Amino acid sequence: MKKILVTGGSGYIGSKLILALEKKGYEVENFDKPRDILNKKEIEEAIKGKDIVYHLAALAELSYTDVHPEETYDVNIEGANNICKACVKHNVTLDFISTCCIYGNPLEYPSIEDSLINPSDTYAMSKASGEYLVKMWGLSRGLKYNLLRIGTVYGQSIKKEMRSDMCIQIFLDAASKKESIEITSDGKQARNFIHIDDLVRGLVAVIEKEVIGETINIAGKEKISINDIANLALELGATDMKYTPKRKDDFDDQDVCLDKAKRLLDWEPEIKFRDGIKSFYDWICSL
Repeated sequence: MKKILVTGGSGYIGSKLILALEKKGYEVENFDKPRDILNKKEIEEAIKGKDIVYHLAALAELSYTDVHPEETYDVNIEGANNICKACVKHNVTLDFISTCCIYGNPLEYPSIEDSLINPSDTYAMSKASGEYLVKMWGLSRGLKYNLLRIGTVYGQSIKKEMRSDMCIQIFLDAASKKESIEITSDGKQARNFIHIDDLVRGLVAVIEKEVIGETINIAGKEKISINDIANLALELGATDMKYTPKRKDDFDDQDVCLDKAKRLLDWEPEIKFRDGIKSFYDWICSL
């Protein structure tokens, strides 16, 4: 079986991805703190002898990346460059985890993989830069790669604290504690939220289907607004909701096309948003 390295494998998505890959019988190594993707020697030693790298390690919390652009550049761009270089040297395939947020307020509807991108926040811009960096290594040195643009993820992972900055977990925490919730802007912002189990299944399918050289959207098929989530939280126990000013780098809409994932990976989301939210809420309440 293939030997796989997962950077950021102790994180929200990476920890569940490793479990899924191991269940399939793959030999998987986790590259996470205290090891550092900015340490060229460490990352090269880890990549040597592998067949595939899933690169998830990144600064991803929007409120943090926005006020730390230099650190975001170092980790999300310089770190990605180190990984590209080592993958080229050792002939390893790179599955680069990007984000559907690089479409921003879409310039074309729906957002297919060849659509124009329009990133509006520091994190999304760093991921767009990372995509071009990967393509550069592909053109110049023959790097084998896939660019996997994932939707906004929710659902139970290994620990409750993972990605506790996300609005869904914040709202469901408030519901479990019978507290009020705050919504930025008018709450009409829509996203293609994807349950983490659906996402992990899609990421594993990239290996199973032996896909190379593709850019693929892996997101939810339902467009869900922040108000939709808030209303579900009210049903589950939140006391009330209030609106706060719009975040300066937020975007209003998202409409991601999944046709390519269906065609190449034989994959599409299976978990309906309402069902996923209820199971996530039950998990939060059980901890």
